[in-house]
Amino acid sequence: MDRKADPETQLEVDEAILDYLIYTAIVSQLKLLDTIDRSPQKEHTAHLLVQMVDAFLPVFHLLHPNYKASPELKLRLRLLQFTYVFVQHYYPSSANAAFSRRPSINTEDPKPPKSANPQEDPQALSLSQTLPLFLALSAVQNELQGSTITEIWMMLAAGYMAQAYIEQVVLYQKERPGLLEEAFQWGYDADCRAEQGSEQWQINDMFGADESSVSLWESIRREHLEAVRAPSSIIIIETSAKRRYIIQLRPPEHTSLVDHLASMTAEALSVVAFKEKVSEFLTGLLSAYAAPILIQLERGEVVGLSRKATKALKVRSGFLHQAMDGI
Repeated sequence: MDRKADPETQLEVDEAILDYLIYTAIVSQLKLLDTIDRSPQKEHTAHLLVQMVDAFLPVFHLLHPNYKASPELKLRLRLLQFTYVFVQHYYPSSANAAFSRRPSINTEDPKPPKSANPQEDPQALSLSQTLPLFLALSAVQNELQGSTITEIWMMLAAGYMAQAYIEQVVLYQKERPGLLEEAFQWGYDADCRAEQGSEQWQINDMFGADESSVSLWESIRREHLEAVRAPSSIIIIETSAKRRYIIQLRPPEHTSLVDHLASMTAEALSVVAFKEKVSEFLTGLLSAYAAPILIQLERGEVVGLSRKATKALKVRSGFLHQAMDGI
């Protein structure tokens, strides 16, 4: 007689494995942002883990079609999505996995993910294309924690938009009308008609969480935008950090915008510094929540359990760890 696993037990096991794979893949991707500690082996491991997530997701949805993921797990998957495309933007690899930019773990429509087609290859994404993913990730995080965006995050977001614009001008040689406005278009829209719960709605809600956030973001956004568009009409601002940032964006007299922005990417607005700030943000986001249970077991400490209880649990769940062997 064939023995089948209890459905609830099977779901717990599969969920634990999925959470483990996603978390480990995120950590591996973040390590690739460390230019000093990069290695072919780490790149291979990082891409292998992403491929494993990509392969496991459709199987998971097939086995558990009515699964409702926890907010933390959905956030981690979004974090992996963004981290992956961000890393691929700077370090495209021939080992690139067919990892969808938006594999579905949606509780309302739990469908298997679709692999990225050549036109949507993560390697081809510009910073401007990754920006909405960054904002959507931030919006989900704020909603989950019931918090509002801080001035530090606003400066990071504005810097992201500035980098996206600089990349378009310097790397892609684009200076068409409206390009600058596109990069800095994000903010609160009181007339937003996006469907409630959609990414666009969440992003808009994030920027409009309270009146002070709306005002502060609009000030920071406008200052960055105007610094690039019309240096002669630059607005003098209060904090020295903002003032330095805006002044740095202003092209010196008799210097073209393209030449000035190109020099800035190697100096004050270096890509290295930008990547470090984004990496710190992503690492902080990952660390804001308890690690998956299998990660905690590996570390020998489980939140809420004594070391003795943790050891006993590790023995009982040994089959899960055997499933992770070789990763």
